[in-house]
Amino acid sequence: MTEQSHKQDAGNRIGSVLVVGAGIGGMQAALDLAGSGFMVHLINDEPSIGGTMSRLDKTFPTGDCAMCMISPRMVESSRHPNIRMHTLARATKVEGREGNFTVTITEKARYVDAERCTGCGACEAECPSRVANIFNLGLDRRKAIYALFPQAVPNTRAIDAEHCLFLTRGVCRKCEKVCDANAINFDDSDKEYELKVGSIILTPGLKTYDPAIRQELGYGRLQNVVTSLQFERLLSASGPCGGVVARPSDGGHPKRLAWIQCVGSRNAHNANPWCSSVCCMYAAKQSIIAKEHDPEVDATVFYMELRAFGKDFDKYIDKAKFDSGVKYRRAMISEIIEVPETKNLLIHSVDEEGRLVNEEFDMVILSIGFEPRPDALELAQIFGIATDQYGFAQTSKLAPVATSRPGIYVAGTYQGPKDIPETVIQGSGSAAQAMALLGGSRGSEIEETVLPAERDIVGEEPRVGVIVCHCGVNIAGTVDVAKVAEVASHQPGVTHAETIIYACAPDGQQKIRDLIREKGLNRVVVASCTPRTHAPLFQDTIREEGLNRFLFELADIREQCSWCHMNDKEKATAKAIEIVNMNVAKTRLLEQVTSNAVGVTHAALVIGGGIAGMTASLSLAEQGYDVHLVERQNTLGGLLSQVRRNLEGDDVQAYLVDVRNKIAQNERIAVHLGVSVDNTEGFVGNFNTRLTDGTVFSHGAIVLASGGTEYAPTEYGYGSSPGIMTQRELESWLAASEPKVSDRFVMIQCVGSREEPANYCSRICCQDALKNSIAIKERQPEAQVVVLYRDLRAYGLKEDYYRQARDLGVLFFLYVPERKPEIIVDGNGFKVRIDGRVLGGEMEIDADYLILSTGLRPQEDAQQLSQTYKLTRNGDGYFMEAHVKLRPVDFPSEGLFLAGLAHAPKNLEETISQSLAAAGRAGTLLSRDNLTVSGIIAKHDRDICMSCLACFRACPFGSPFIDEDGRVSHNEVKCTGCGICAGICPAKAFQVNCFRDNQILAMIDSVTGAD
Repeated sequence: MTEQSHKQDAGNRIGSVLVVGAGIGGMQAALDLAGSGFMVHLINDEPSIGGTMSRLDKTFPTGDCAMCMISPRMVESSRHPNIRMHTLARATKVEGREGNFTVTITEKARYVDAERCTGCGACEAECPSRVANIFNLGLDRRKAIYALFPQAVPNTRAIDAEHCLFLTRGVCRKCEKVCDANAINFDDSDKEYELKVGSIILTPGLKTYDPAIRQELGYGRLQNVVTSLQFERLLSASGPCGGVVARPSDGGHPKRLAWIQCVGSRNAHNANPWCSSVCCMYAAKQSIIAKEHDPEVDATVFYMELRAFGKDFDKYIDKAKFDSGVKYRRAMISEIIEVPETKNLLIHSVDEEGRLVNEEFDMVILSIGFEPRPDALELAQIFGIATDQYGFAQTSKLAPVATSRPGIYVAGTYQGPKDIPETVIQGSGSAAQAMALLGGSRGSEIEETVLPAERDIVGEEPRVGVIVCHCGVNIAGTVDVAKVAEVASHQPGVTHAETIIYACAPDGQQKIRDLIREKGLNRVVVASCTPRTHAPLFQDTIREEGLNRFLFELADIREQCSWCHMNDKEKATAKAIEIVNMNVAKTRLLEQVTSNAVGVTHAALVIGGGIAGMTASLSLAEQGYDVHLVERQNTLGGLLSQVRRNLEGDDVQAYLVDVRNKIAQNERIAVHLGVSVDNTEGFVGNFNTRLTDGTVFSHGAIVLASGGTEYAPTEYGYGSSPGIMTQRELESWLAASEPKVSDRFVMIQCVGSREEPANYCSRICCQDALKNSIAIKERQPEAQVVVLYRDLRAYGLKEDYYRQARDLGVLFFLYVPERKPEIIVDGNGFKVRIDGRVLGGEMEIDADYLILSTGLRPQEDAQQLSQTYKLTRNGDGYFMEAHVKLRPVDFPSEGLFLAGLAHAPKNLEETISQSLAAAGRAGTLLSRDNLTVSGIIAKHDRDICMSCLACFRACPFGSPFIDEDGRVSHNEVKCTGCGICAGICPAKAFQVNCFRDNQILAMIDSVTGAD
């Protein structure tokens, strides 16, 4: 195809995308694309959306309720005008090419009319057929007509045709008789239709390993042996036990709990050879939560290696060990035996010193891993993409979200084992690729949303509606929610108060809309969980009924009450009443707030010219936006310039040259070398930046990809001998030298990492050790290579290389941080002494070369960038994202995004994925012609302002300014609503919308009883 015809073809591409799978990764991709002006068809083979995350209890390290985190995403996906949801649906045929695919969809019969069903549940109550509840992993039973879980989206029932008495035997129909909405449709049938889309994103999710294969562990035979996912449901407030963990054998509350790691993972004989990446961390999380439920719980984790490789993961393990008292035992489990009289469990194990140990527990949790879906290969055939040897979608480490078929991208666990943040990142990254492919067709298939006109409530008496959420038992298990609602109903201005099981669920949202209409409400208070994730959802709900978004208040009675006072229900209820009453008092004084709209400059600033910055720049340019790429060095490449090959064997330098050439040839990218940012002013959508060479330009978004540096070791005599090298230096040495038969290499892991002042895993060190040790052994099999490690963190599919190194004869010996290796110079070589734990004595290893596996540190200018853009860094100096799980590439400050080593240590594949994600998120912002500025800003009364300049000096965002007449004025667009000006102004000329002095005082008076 000629360049001209390719451009013409690009203009004819269809501006819609098919997203297969509606877990957290699929929803992220769908929302990014829909927000960028593309129509999205989101299909899922279950009756509702949500995926595996909807089955979790809480997430680490924040302790957020998983359902409360994902529920707003589910509701937002279902309500977005540019997203079409297709549940109980799957693709069966794909034809066409990138830009113009025709996909055949088969949608199974629901036997319930989704348009008529109100989600009341009357049918479910009458259904006599009870079957194993798949959502709760068989721990309880559900009806043949069911919703997958209480907050299911869509909130319509479905009939399980295999267990319905009428559909299988022709009898019953009780559900039909009690359905007032006439939603039951036994004549329903499977449907088949075609969708025309320009691109496809595959996020179909995973399957968990079935541990019944491992009979020695007793799953399926011993009642009190459960899987980790089953334990999540036992912990969950919406689970079969209402959040109170009960032993399956007798319903008793277990006190001694054991977790067994790597069940179904890292075993090529009767399980899966890969590491599932998440098991170590969810076991830590579950053990902490179990002890929060009951401080008397005695928790023990049996593990082989602790793979806490993510940002702050090691600190979370320390929290489990030292704050919660969880015991960690490095051991191999031989079998689990049941004690017949008590149904307790005996674990037979071999500890790290080779001793046989028998311990008794009330309950055992098997930390099971991930594997491809049973239909993974069938899916690959349908979509025409290649898979790897295990059935995961095949991608290049240098193009981690692109499949073998152009126009089809992948995200999440269908590409390989990964945690929630990596799945969300790949969701945004795959969306960025689709945006670049279909940029010329953006907006061609979307439908504009028309909201009702806002109701003018000026002059109306307050009519407040109070909704108190049960949140399952998250709140209602501690707080008497009925009493809270009853007391609230007697507060001045309250027209109606009631409780709802799940206010964030679709039926809860509909209930709020109905109450606004029926009761004539002009203000709403919802008493539920954190406003951080849920306030926007409820604000959108009341706006759909014509109320201004800012006539809403969220009273947090979960994080601030039920969770922190779970052991004192009476005081928790009293506190909840006060919290609700305070918010009611404030709400009576709320006023309508008008949000300003500003235009968007369709260009981006990318800070950092390493591979993260270059990847983000190319993606943004391909989406159609101008990019200013700023690099303080005189060349592009960053740390990647020092890497020759990755673990998988890709030629990194050839890749780097190719990326540099693409940057140079792209007319949309202006490269600024040898300079840095001097100053940035403005606000989201409208930034102005001046560089240190005087260059000034405007842009709408900022991607911070400032990189990191390699740690320069001071340990183990580094610098005293040419035989002591870092892994990076060894790679260069191997490129210039040939190992000899007699060469002896000893590699020491975690040099400068996982201890103060850098108490974190640098993620790349183990991979570098594996890469170089394999290279040595392949070139000189007789050379001796020894790796001294604490935990060999070959997570995901990298476990293959750990196994390959062992098969090649690389020796791995464990050391503990309390007894680090000791180095003795011996002539031209070295002697390395370590504590040989398994052998029961000290070991001494001769070495010609000592290789130090050094980690990563934040970039030197991170502090300056932090001050320039008012960004927070964690204790290790890495920039902090807005939310570790749900917004891993966003900063809390609007318009700023994050990628690469500036965020945390990561390898090349992960850096590329996150860079694409940052470009996708920035592209979503830049695709808009206008942005609505937050209504929560400070308002300035010039008539009473004394122009004392206190606000001018204190504001970190430059909102107050000196006008032409010499008096203070206020730029509301720059304002973030932080309230510093309001707090410091002696004349009270500044007041923050929704936090005005009279509103705050009303809250205080409601508690103190003042008039």
